[in-house]
This record gives sequence, structure tokens and C-alpha cells, in this order.
Amino acid sequence: MKPSALQSIACLCFSAMGWQVSAATQSPTILLANPMVFALVIGGVFALMAGSVVWGLNRKRGVIRSNEHHEAHHFYLEAFQANPGYQFVFSSDASLVSMSDGLTKALNKSHAALFAYNLHELLEPDSWARLAAWLEQPKNGQVVKLTLVSGHNERVTGLFELQSSEQGNLHLARYLHLSPHLGQADTDSELLAVTLSSIGDGVICCDLDSRVIFMNPVAEAVLALLTEEVKGLPITEVMPLYHEGSDRLIEDQMAVCMRNQQTVSLPDSTCFRNHLGLEFAIDDSCSPVYNNAGKVIGAVMIFQDVTESRALKRKMNHLAHHDALTGLPNRLLLQDRLIQACKRALRNRHQFAVVFMDLNKFKKINDSLGHDFGDLLLKQIAHRLTDAIRACDTVSRMGGDEFVLLLDAIEDKRHVGSVIKKVLDKVCGLYEIKGVQVQATLSAGVALYPDDGDNAEVLMKHADSAMYRAKKSGKGGMQFYCSQLDDEAEQNQVLEQAILAAISQDKFVPHFQPVVNAADGRVVQLEMLARWQREGVLVEANRFIGEIADMDALMRLQVRLWEQALSYFVKWQALHPKLRLSINLAVKTLQHDDALQTLKRCISSHGLLPQHIEIEIAEKQLSLLGAELSSVVSAWRQAGFTLAIDDFDACHTSISELHAFSFDVLKLDPRLTKGLIEGEASGVVSSVLTLANNLGVVCCAEGVETTEQARLLTEMGCPLLQGYHLGEPLCAEDIAAHLTRKSRS
Repeated sequence: MKPSALQSIACLCFSAMGWQVSAATQSPTILLANPMVFALVIGGVFALMAGSVVWGLNRKRGVIRSNEHHEAHHFYLEAFQANPGYQFVFSSDASLVSMSDGLTKALNKSHAALFAYNLHELLEPDSWARLAAWLEQPKNGQVVKLTLVSGHNERVTGLFELQSSEQGNLHLARYLHLSPHLGQADTDSELLAVTLSSIGDGVICCDLDSRVIFMNPVAEAVLALLTEEVKGLPITEVMPLYHEGSDRLIEDQMAVCMRNQQTVSLPDSTCFRNHLGLEFAIDDSCSPVYNNAGKVIGAVMIFQDVTESRALKRKMNHLAHHDALTGLPNRLLLQDRLIQACKRALRNRHQFAVVFMDLNKFKKINDSLGHDFGDLLLKQIAHRLTDAIRACDTVSRMGGDEFVLLLDAIEDKRHVGSVIKKVLDKVCGLYEIKGVQVQATLSAGVALYPDDGDNAEVLMKHADSAMYRAKKSGKGGMQFYCSQLDDEAEQNQVLEQAILAAISQDKFVPHFQPVVNAADGRVVQLEMLARWQREGVLVEANRFIGEIADMDALMRLQVRLWEQALSYFVKWQALHPKLRLSINLAVKTLQHDDALQTLKRCISSHGLLPQHIEIEIAEKQLSLLGAELSSVVSAWRQAGFTLAIDDFDACHTSISELHAFSFDVLKLDPRLTKGLIEGEASGVVSSVLTLANNLGVVCCAEGVETTEQARLLTEMGCPLLQGYHLGEPLCAEDIAAHLTRKSRS
């Protein structure tokens, strides 16, 4: 290989890797043979260029801020101009800013004389066209062939490397010609070969026929071959390139760069496999190599092994688009697939379905068995869902216990219904996790394209609405979207806004229903019930309490009601010392971290004690506490409150649980009271009264609406009665009058 060609290759390598080498046409021996001078030139060339550029601009603009800056600029200018090579600085309007002495001597003009020219006057027409094209889209490191002419015989022709300043308003043209002097060729070639071998990237050089003529140690290590073994072989045989994930070969890029006479970059997916079968991902570029006359004599490839970084990128991309727990597509990837499905369905005129699915009572499973158990259950459900659908369909996890199915190219609504029924049959059922069997069911809401929406956002919204309806029904199963759901959703939104406004305006007020002693009819207790004064109408709690719980505003409402009720109760208690107040609490309130302490503070602020308050918990809700039941009941009992099971019908709580948790009161379900007259429930009521008596628990019968019911319950030994026959819920003013009348009688 000729020394001059090797030098050109080195220069190109340095440029491609961001290194800058000042190429001197007059004295390359001095620059390359002396390592210290060589290092100084490399390190200082851009400092010299930057100084001269700034000095040139300041001189043209007449801006010299200080003597110190002026001295530094002058020094840099002199250093830049003293360069014997060919280089010049010009602005974006093609005005000359500075140039080297080597260039002025070659053109046989003084600096002052050359400054009178614009570059389009100094360059030959073809050269000016190439430079003008570069100025439109400047690209650092691009090599352009230019011919500068200042007279008939004074001209400079060669390849110039072009660079732009950070601001892009100044540009440097640097001549790449390296012609070693006689007697120094071997020394220079050896130095350049050593330099190429010390580069951290792989370097492969080829001749005009794309045959390998040089590889540095990095390239040899990756290919597991020595230069001597592959020298003269085609690059496509030594290093066949192909696209990652396929066997599709990539065209010989060495030949491409030589044919187009410009640097080319390979696709991001470029890979190759060496003769040992090891696969590498690479990031590389190929550049043509020119001789002194500007003729292409070969090409050089500089590449990096990016196998690890590309694998990490793939992993990060997968994590960004897939659920970490189940490995299913996440919300982001589902959104993209939904958009594509809409486009495909519009083009092919077919339908598809979006199915929103939710695991029923997952919180209960999580709370009772633990979050690790819940995670394992979700993974098994995800596996069953994946097995239940076709390969062309998608199952995605939205987060928590929510899944979404995308069923592509479906026939009609009946077909969707049968498919989802099969999916639910396969997914719902018993799961065994850590030796524990648990029953899992899902609720599903379905939206169809294009009937229920023609874009991803609307379809997801409508499928969610349908799922919410299926879940709210309490039966689970499947619900198709219909416009009625939108009306309900809108009504729910209006209701939520009205509730929030009513809470802040104290439109929710406490009412009180008396509980009487069956033996003498004395009022011994008052049950606080929430009422909503809405537009002159009194709304009962069962009309709004569920919505408030769903809004997570229940605790906020209850605190306001407690404050109002206790302010009344403390006055009545002063007149009737044995009077007690009962308060209904939902499971969400019992589980709230601050509920117990908040109620204790409210009671204390009114001068009352927890012993004056009875806490009522609905029997059906006790099961929702799961593993927390024992600790919750224990905490409230230790605080001094009396605990009652409300709406007790002996169907949800075992005798052992009644004994273990030591509840103080059992309040019979009104349906048992109603069944007394027909005789259907008399046996159950009698059994409950006997059980309560044996456990030392007080019984209170709710829903007493007739004299006959009151008589039968009294005869059966029920000590406390409550119902409209004995007193309906009243506001604070009316209940005060009621207490006064009862005390007198």
C-alpha cells in the first residue's frame, strides 16, 4: 500500500472520529515525524481556528472589547496565518475572513488583496457550485473538491474538508493533501499504521475492488481473523452485513461510498456474524479514500460493536411497551394497536371488538391473602386469557386488575358474544396458588367498531362504561355498550358534582331514629342516619351513599355528619344520661387510617366518651375486611366503643366468629321482622334470640312497622325494638321534642 494512500486513510479516520489533523502540503515530515509537534498541532488547530475566526469577525465588525482580548486574537491570527498548508475561514455569505500563508503564497496574492475577493470570484464555476450547495446544508467533515484561481497560473486544486462553527455562521476549509517527502515515507507510514492500530474502533481498509488490504487489532478481534488471513478477500465475504432479525443482506457499502464519492452510514439494524458463528450488532460508516490527485483509490470502514447497547435498547423498549408483572402489552402498546386496528378495519371494511375486563372482588383477595398472592393470581389470569384468544388478537393489562382484549376481524355481535363467553368460561373458575384455592370471576364490557366508536379513545371509553355496568349489576358476566350507558354516565357525573357541592355547603344533615326498650317503650338509643336536603326534597342515604363511596368522599362526609350529630347529642345526653348514639360505618371508613382517631377527637371535643357511642357494621360488609377483621374489631373495642352487627340474618357470620370477635349487639335484618307475621321467619328469629342470649349479646329488631310485630318480638324476648311503628327518623329539632314527650309519658 502506498504511504500517501495510508496517510489519506488515517486523515479520514481522524476526521470521522472527531479528530482534527492539520494537513501541511509543504512540510508533512515535520508534523508527522516529531511526536511532540504532531500532538501540539492536533491539540491546537481548533483553538487557532477559533481564535482567528473570532479575531476576523471582530476586525470586520470593529468590535475589540479590551487590549487583552486584542492581543490574544492577534496571536491566534498570526499562528493560523503562519500555517504553510492551505486553509481558509469564510462566512455564510462567502466572504473571506482569514487564510493561511501557504494559501496566499500558492495564489501569489497578499492577504489584503485576497480579502477584496468573494469566494465565488476566487472559485471556478464548478467549485463554487459545490461550495454553494454545501452552504445550503452544511455538514461537518464533508470533503469537497475545490479549485481556487487568482490569476492565469496561480491556482490551487484539491480536496478540502469543510467544518462549521457552533453558531453555524463561520466555516473552515482545510486542504487534505498529504505528500510525504523523499526519505520519510517509511517512517510516516509506520507512524500512521501504529496510530490506526491504537484506535478503539474497528478499522477496515479496502481497495477499489472492495478487497481487504488492512484491519486494525479491534477489527481482527471482532472478526476473529488476522489481516494476513483475509488480505485480498472481498469485504462481503470477510464481513457479510445483514439486517437484524432477518437474513436479508445489505449491499456492499464500501462499493457504494466509492461509487457515490461520499461517506455512507449503515442502517441502525446492521449486524454481521463472524466465521465462529458469533453475532455482532455494529454501528458504522464507510468513506472513500483519495490520492494526491483527488482520485478515489479505496475506502475505509470505521465501526463500533454495539451489541450490548442495542440489546439494552431492545429491553428498555420492551419494558416501555409491556407490563412488568405479566409481560402483556401495556396501555401504550395497546393504544398503538387500537389505532392500527381502526385503520385496518376502515380499509378492509370489517368490524373488531374492544373488551374491557375487570377482576371481581380483587381487593378482598389482595387484603385477605396478601399482595404477593394477588400478583400470582393476575399472572395466571393473564396466561389463561392469552390461551383463550387467537394469535391475531391482543390481550393487554391496563394496570391493577384491569385487562383489555382486542378481538380483530369479528363477524357480528353474536359472534363476539360467543367468543367472550368462551373466554370467560376458560378464565373464570378456581385457581390454586401456594396451596390455596380461590374463586376468580371477571366482568366484561364490550364496544364494537364502528357501531360504538370509530377511534381508539371512544372505543376504550365505551367498553369501560359497559364493564362498569356489568360490575355494578353484581352478577358480573358481559355487557355490551349502548347509548343508555352514556346517559347514565352523564347522570352520574352530574350527581357527583351535586354531591361535592352539597358536602361543602352542609346540605347533608343527620336524622335520628329512636331505639326503644321493648318492655316499657322508653327511648334508650338514637341511630344517626344521613339525609340530603336537595332542592327542597329530603333524599335517603341509600340513594347516594354508594356514589359517595365510589368518589372516595365518604370519610369527608361522615366527619361533617359526626360533628353535627354530636353537637346535638351532647345536649340530649345531659337531659337523658342513659341515652346512647349509634353510628353506621362502612368498611372503607373502618379501614381508613385516621377514622378511629378522628371520631375519638370529635367525641372528646364535645365532652363525651366512646362508651356513649355504638358502632354499627353491616353483616355483609364484615367479610370484605378479610384478614383485617380481627385487628379492626379489636382496635375499635379497645377504644371503648360498643360494636353492633347491623342487618344480621345469620347467613354471613358463623357462631365461632360471633364468639371470637365479641360483638355487643345483633340488629336483626328487617326482612326477618317482616316474615314474623307469615310465620316464615319466626323460627330463625327465635334461634337468633336464643343464640344471642347464650353469647351474652343484646338483640335489637329492626323494621318494626306494626303493633303485631312489636308484640310477637316482645313475647319472644327481644329486648330492643326499632322501626317506623315506634318512631321514624326525625331531624334534630323533632327528635328533641319526641324525647321530651317520651320522658313525660
